[in-house]
Amino acid sequence: MTARSSRAATLAPSGHTTTPRALAADQLHALPTAAAPTAVDPLDFPGYRDRLAAAADTHTDESVTTGTVQLGGGQVVVALGRFDFLGGSMGAAHGERVVHAMAHAREHQLPFLAVISSGGARMQEGMVALHQMSRAAAGVRALRHAGLPVLAHFRHPTTGGVYASYGALADVIVADAGATVGFAGPRVVAAATGRPPGDDSHTAQAALAGGLVDEVVADDAVAVLDAWIGLVHPRHRDGPLPDLALPPEPVEELAAWEATTRARDTARPTARQLLAQAFDEHRELRGDRAGEDDPVAIAAVARLGGRRMMVLGTDRAARADDPDRHPGQATAAGYRKLVRGAQLAARWELPLVTLIDTVGADPSPASERSGLAGAIAETFVATLGVDAPTIGLVVGEGGSGGALALGCTDRLLIQDDAVFEVIAPEGAAAILHHDEGRAADVAPLLRPTAHELRSLALADRVLPGPTTTSPETAVTAIRAAVASTLAALDATPHRLAERRDRYGPATS
Repeated sequence: MTARSSRAATLAPSGHTTTPRALAADQLHALPTAAAPTAVDPLDFPGYRDRLAAAADTHTDESVTTGTVQLGGGQVVVALGRFDFLGGSMGAAHGERVVHAMAHAREHQLPFLAVISSGGARMQEGMVALHQMSRAAAGVRALRHAGLPVLAHFRHPTTGGVYASYGALADVIVADAGATVGFAGPRVVAAATGRPPGDDSHTAQAALAGGLVDEVVADDAVAVLDAWIGLVHPRHRDGPLPDLALPPEPVEELAAWEATTRARDTARPTARQLLAQAFDEHRELRGDRAGEDDPVAIAAVARLGGRRMMVLGTDRAARADDPDRHPGQATAAGYRKLVRGAQLAARWELPLVTLIDTVGADPSPASERSGLAGAIAETFVATLGVDAPTIGLVVGEGGSGGALALGCTDRLLIQDDAVFEVIAPEGAAAILHHDEGRAADVAPLLRPTAHELRSLALADRVLPGPTTTSPETAVTAIRAAVASTLAALDATPHRLAERRDRYGPATS
């Protein structure tokens, strides 16, 4: 174990004695041009030059090394933080190297990966160091504008200005188990509050629970990053779709209440199960990047054949053991996660596929206080804002606007034993008759079944469902329907104009 990894293991709050495998500086290939030179000691800070000279004895000349490496089957630009050089702190030279690497990624249309281990901005360079935060943030903004993915690997520790600039701005974040992750380091927290942070804060696990990182890894971070990059690398996005036979549309129509009952069957595959079964590979994004991760909401990058796509959905079985929340009903945080996924699909030009199965949004006071209505509204905007082809699949019960926010797609497909309703029949019965017990009588009036929605031109195709055929047949039909519908949308020259006709002027 190196001195660096030994120290990290000692400081890690979880007590881990090893750190996950990570990229090393000697694995990087140098960029073809060097970063511009910067002032060595811009403030003429007492003793700073001596500290730089001593730090250079660690076999590196700065707190970040940049270069390229092969990951996920393609070339990736890397900025690798070096905690063994002045605590990985970011000064002018660090910032210049990072933005230079970002510019190289933008020029060559490559993903950018930040491997971070830092205590923050370098005090000895004062505001010159702090200024690098804005420069790094501008670099990420340019990468986003170019449609390029930004990934980060949080090592121990990830704090301060590096975290609060190009670290936290990453699209996909992987963190080492046991790593300290927080804007203010533990010593700063203790000085400001009089006590150090507890286990529920400033750890990778706490960041995962708060929806701030996507994965925490205990052994091989390189393998996890390799898998993520294989899914999001621009060179791999438009691979061939599988050639699958689309089954004929079912002709038998279920009565409204029968279809509602089947849509709610607890034995029915959930959206998360369908994600695993219908696609060849996927990795889930976690959290709304604002303090919560609602497990009801699904946002994942997936592969079908050689084609990459973003899959959003609602898992009706999630949170079934939480007495304070409604199972299967997304909170405001859940919709913010869905917005995040749709925005990444738009930025990366990935097709969007949605799996709709929820009686509606979570109506709890906590969700209301968190901005539920606004989060649902933003989900409509984000879904409609994906210029790539979009496909919605109703795979259970689609309830109200909380479901429709994922259904405003180029094509809407529905299983023959699923329903899509303006309101649950119980709610309609309570409003119309002040009696929820009359739900079965009211259900036909809502015309929520697959064939009725098809006749109303609200659904584009009916698929065989798991209760009218079998779960295996239904999964096969979903795979074939996504592949064939996506191929047809790819070949539709005026697809966005058709979307405008369908939903109004929400897209340009």
